[in-house]
Amino acid sequence: MKKKICVFGGSKSGKNSENLKSAKTVGQIIAENNFDIIFGGGENGIMGSVSETAIKYGSKTTGIIPNFLVKKDIQDTKHSKKHNTSFIITNNMHQRKQMMYEKSDAFLILPGGVGTLDECFEVLTWCQLSQIVKKKVGIINFNNFWDPLISLINHLIEEEYMGEHNLNYFEELKNINSLKIFLKNI
Repeated sequence: MKKKICVFGGSKSGKNSENLKSAKTVGQIIAENNFDIIFGGGENGIMGSVSETAIKYGSKTTGIIPNFLVKKDIQDTKHSKKHNTSFIITNNMHQRKQMMYEKSDAFLILPGGVGTLDECFEVLTWCQLSQIVKKKVGIINFNNFWDPLISLINHLIEEEYMGEHNLNYFEELKNINSLKIFLKNI
């Protein structure tokens, strides 16, 4: 059985087209390294690009989406399989995230907004509280998008709101090679 990577990323493409290109590259690399994808199920933006590309290169994707987002984020509710090989509809966001965490072997954080930040920090918090163990977290920072986030985490450590050991819960992935190494070590 293939291992599964949970991908968090924006439902929008953002203004920097390089981030969308990187999302497609990430989808391709995930597929070429024999992983399937768990994600939020949306067909737009960064997450839609990752899932569509991953399917194109042979991955299966499972979109997990709360029922109130289906009409907003799923373009073809008859299930075209262009972005979602399969999908699961949950009752709420909490159930969605719990299921995503349980079904995944590792996590990748791509560019996104507050939803992506929420998912990133929740996963890191669960790691800190030993509720997620032995599952790697990679922050995709190919185009320096997450530099302010990395600076914020370092600031929290400098101000002693977090211990330096919290840096062990994630890896900053600055390029394709670091992503490939990350995937090989899952």
